[in-house]
Amino acid sequence: MTLFSESSEIFQKNKNITQQISELKKQILYYQKEYYENNTSKISDTEFDALFHELKNLEKQYPKYLTNDSPTQKIYTTQQIALIKSKHLVPMISLENAFQNSDLFDWEERFLKILEKQEITFPKNAEPKYIVEPKFDGLGISCVYENGKFARAVTRGNGEEGETVSQNVQTITDYKANISKISEDNNFDIFEIRGEIVMKKSVFTELNVSLEKEGKKTFSTPRNAAAGSLRQLDSNITRERKLSIFFYETPLTTAHSQFKTYSNTLKFFDEQNISYCKDYYACNSITEVISAIKNIADMRENFDFDIDGAVIKVNNYKLREKIGVTGHHPRWAIAWKFPAIQVQTILESIEWQVGRTGVLTPVAYLKDVMIDGVKINRATLHNADYIEEKKLNIGDTILLERSGDVIPKILKSITTENKENNTGKEIKSEILIPNFCPVCESPTVKKTEEVALRCSNSNCPQILKGKLEHFVSKKCLNIKGLGTEVCDDLIEKKLIIHFADFSKIYTFTEKDWSEIKNFKLKSIKNVQSALEKSKTQPFWRIIHAMGISGVGEKTSKTIATHYENFLAFSHISERSLENLQNIEDIGEKTAQEIINFVENAEHQNLFIQLENIFQTNIQKSTINNNDSHIFSSLLENKKFVITGSFENYSRDSLKEIIENNGGSCMSAVSKKTDFVLAGEKAGSKKTKAEDLGVEILELQQFLELVGL
Repeated sequence: MTLFSESSEIFQKNKNITQQISELKKQILYYQKEYYENNTSKISDTEFDALFHELKNLEKQYPKYLTNDSPTQKIYTTQQIALIKSKHLVPMISLENAFQNSDLFDWEERFLKILEKQEITFPKNAEPKYIVEPKFDGLGISCVYENGKFARAVTRGNGEEGETVSQNVQTITDYKANISKISEDNNFDIFEIRGEIVMKKSVFTELNVSLEKEGKKTFSTPRNAAAGSLRQLDSNITRERKLSIFFYETPLTTAHSQFKTYSNTLKFFDEQNISYCKDYYACNSITEVISAIKNIADMRENFDFDIDGAVIKVNNYKLREKIGVTGHHPRWAIAWKFPAIQVQTILESIEWQVGRTGVLTPVAYLKDVMIDGVKINRATLHNADYIEEKKLNIGDTILLERSGDVIPKILKSITTENKENNTGKEIKSEILIPNFCPVCESPTVKKTEEVALRCSNSNCPQILKGKLEHFVSKKCLNIKGLGTEVCDDLIEKKLIIHFADFSKIYTFTEKDWSEIKNFKLKSIKNVQSALEKSKTQPFWRIIHAMGISGVGEKTSKTIATHYENFLAFSHISERSLENLQNIEDIGEKTAQEIINFVENAEHQNLFIQLENIFQTNIQKSTINNNDSHIFSSLLENKKFVITGSFENYSRDSLKEIIENNGGSCMSAVSKKTDFVLAGEKAGSKKTKAEDLGVEILELQQFLELVGL
């Protein structure tokens, strides 16, 4: 064989392999598109898997032909630009709540009176009166089918309209692409099934372990993880999160006339292989309903998904129609709400953590305990007064509650309570309240009007870390590449030892930056580029970056419209108090905080250096219509009511966060309210929200909603 003919054979072989791989890619992408975009399975799963493995084996055998865009390297995606709103065919209204047995008897009595007026009674056949099933702690979803084919999936939203998440729902294993004929003589043009999207506890645990390994923020609950996964613009991420759907309702009257009862609907789900919870109970009295609820409560820990109660429904669809609905909930159904889960564990130790403002917050470290599938080993103790009020001691057996299945809270010390009951003497907390900062050992101080304990050293390394993170953050100077680890390293290596040193990051050389862990030339160039770009930031962002107590984004913008430039702002003094108070949104306390901050000699040094660095870029701000105090549209057109008290947040600061994300605040709860943000001692507004079916958010849920 000649050299030429040998080369020719190799070339031909390579050409054949290239063609084979190319053809396999085309086939796989075609079948993926048909499945994910057109809801059609052109070949069986086995046949598809065979093609996929053939491609994978060829790429393994000939790695030089492996490309990043290969189906073996990249999950098929139908990228969305935005989540589009869609109106529900029938409103997705909330359920009335029951908390005690008498509530259930009262509910039955109310709808029986409605039926009695119409001279209607329960049918005297074998069908059950009620169906009782677990109440999922997930996200409501509506899936609509047109002529048997999946058309769209829409979130609950405000009940009237939600966000279209069709492409994301199609990535879920329980997704149903087609529904067969209901019967030979009745094939609905439009068919809707509703359900709940959840993340199983086992999947949730795996996800958080994975996120923790990657150094990313973990989710607090499976529900929050499911919500964050479903609303992704990239369907790839949703697919990777392994969500589940459980369907439980067909709201259209056309389906009701066909199925007659809810129990028949569940049989239809079985026939069609539609995912639903099979742990339901058929009951003929409220006494049986109460027994069913107890059984569900007893099984709660065994479910691989979170439930927060049980749902009781009238089984017969004609009766449902006669019983009717209010503007807020169906009269034919009610939700039994489980009380917050309480468990006992041991208080093993307490760590005092120092925040950006110098506040010392005690964190309780607990013996590991499982609450509804989530491992809990920490809880906030809020402040020193809280420790004394609860009479807590290290080693105590404590009662822990996960309120609303979100935030762990220590209710009391069982050890202390037992000792007091046995001895008749009052037991006091022996936990020492620190007189010195646990980080820098400076004396701690407590202002008369505050419950917070603070480090007195403004240059405490932990305070500086927090302030520096804030200074470079996305909402302030937006200096990309300076994350938590880099900020920590800058402080620990003493490249920054005072607040006034923050300006040094603009003058650091490549040699200075090279001292930072894992900072190579590319990282250094990126940070230097980001620093240069930050010099064009508007004046208000520099004010916000200072981290002045009580001065958030909105107030920073307001201040920036009242001062000619940064130099004018830096000359604020006690004489400016009245002028500051005349500015919208600035009260006496915030005005005094601004004056105290600006008059500080160290801060004055920073102002001078920043004036030189930013020069003409920090002139008076002009707020235009495109920059009117809104920094994202996450809460666009959403109406909030804030009620109760919140740890570390004032109502004004929460209002500011809402408005900065496109939402608005109301003083009273009404039908037009989208969310009630409820803190401690929420009172009547929370009760009214429950009555009206308005969604209630706890602080942690709200912060995760806006990405804080």
